Amino acid sequence: MQRLEIRSTLRNYEVLIENGLLDHLDSHLDPAVFYVIVADDGIPSIYVDKVATAVPNHVLIRFPAGESNKNLAQFSRIVDIMIRQNVKRDACVIALGGGLTGDLAGFVASVYLRGIRLIHIPTTLIAQIDSCIGGKVGIDTLAGKNMIGSFYPPEKVLIDPETLRTLPERHRMNGMAEMIKYGMIADKDLFYRIKNEDVFSSMDYFIHRSLSIKKRFIEADERDIGIRQSLNFGHTIGHALEAYFRYEDLLHGEAVAIGMATIVSDPSVRAELIACLNKYHLPTENPVPMDKLKEFINRDKKSRKDLLKIVEVSEIGTSVIVKSQFRF
Repeated sequence: MQRLEIRSTLRNYEVLIENGLLDHLDSHLDPAVFYVIVADDGIPSIYVDKVATAVPNHVLIRFPAGESNKNLAQFSRIVDIMIRQNVKRDACVIALGGGLTGDLAGFVASVYLRGIRLIHIPTTLIAQIDSCIGGKVGIDTLAGKNMIGSFYPPEKVLIDPETLRTLPERHRMNGMAEMIKYGMIADKDLFYRIKNEDVFSSMDYFIHRSLSIKKRFIEADERDIGIRQSLNFGHTIGHALEAYFRYEDLLHGEAVAIGMATIVSDPSVRAELIACLNKYHLPTENPVPMDKLKEFINRDKKSRKDLLKIVEVSEIGTSVIVKSQFRF
């Protein structure tokens, strides 16, 4: 088992990474607590059953899979169910699934009765290496991604890399975009290991290494006002593409892959990035003219007055945040 401790002003929390962790989940959860298990309907029933068996006192709430369902309507529906079930302040929400489940269930936990306990059990690669830590929770609107949200760290993150075995190929590749991002902005060695090695044969190692990189950024800048914004490399254009397609045509990692490939200007760096993205069958060409993305880019959360913060990588393994004097 590999461990990480994440320091946060609200609460410190532990991340546990172990193959087969779901098979002894009861050793990490309190049977006396009432749990609200939130999972999308795309999660294999075997994982839902394992969690439900480990926590005898629970209510299970499913919602439709897909980024387009991370919205106010599903948020309200989940809260209404919890109210009808008389869920108390000493209950705990378990976010079981991918990044959108963590965002949605986490946002529910952050505001229900002014905040109840939260545990992440991420089952997708993109959630296991990225969204499960850092405390960002929220929902989308048609105007943009995560336009409504808060910072609300969990009390624990439980990661079982074996859940990736049932993940569709496209979704596994989707998660690789965020891992490539970590190498691009902060770890040259990691980038070339991703590019040249069989990542999937030792995924627990790569999950731990990816989270270790994110840990440095989020602990240095918990509220995302400075250096943490380096983690948004490729996301300005990526989020705009997701919003443009109403969260239906592109997965998050695919949109970020296009965003990274679009923003890198150095020819040699871009060639290395494109080769790495191609290895994992990720898109690299922007299908939408930039002028059509302007409306969504200008709503970006990193925009301040007439400036837009852009993450640039001119050398693999290092990044800088620059304030653009113009808008796209």
